[in-house]
Amino acid sequence: MPFTGEIAAFRPDWGQAADRVVTAAFGRPDEARLVEALRAEDAAALELVATEDGVPVGHALFSRCAVEPATTRVAALAPVAVSPTRQNAGIGSALIREGLARCKAAGFDAVVLLGDPAYYRRFGFTRGAARAFDCVYSGPAFQALELRQGALSGGPWRLSYPRAFEVLE
Repeated sequence: MPFTGEIAAFRPDWGQAADRVVTAAFGRPDEARLVEALRAEDAAALELVATEDGVPVGHALFSRCAVEPATTRVAALAPVAVSPTRQNAGIGSALIREGLARCKAAGFDAVVLLGDPAYYRRFGFTRGAARAFDCVYSGPAFQALELRQGALSGGPWRLSYPRAFEVLE
């Protein structure tokens, strides 16, 4: 059944339900602990929840990255999670598209992520764009999307994820 719910900014009263969605989607608590750590570090630039009938069924978090020299504003997308019973209904895609639009409106120049290039290509992410950054996560799964034309020309710049990502290492 296609997604017919809503996507909204995260509300604290959704915290436990959103964390359950993330844990169920990944089959382990590590990514939910990452979300909690990003919240505690105040590193979340944007957190979205997809709901159906008021119940969270999807979650996406964009965090602020540090860039040196600090001339470019970059967000990292991670994690994106959809309740296992609602996967393949377009919820993850809807969360990503809404998140990218909101990041652009908030003045971010680019978004980076670690993920399957075949999946994220549909949103415009490429490994080539990620070459603008020198990052501990650089490699075949590291991708970027330019939100402002020309924002990634130049570089390479040093890009650092928030410290909370160390919970996954």
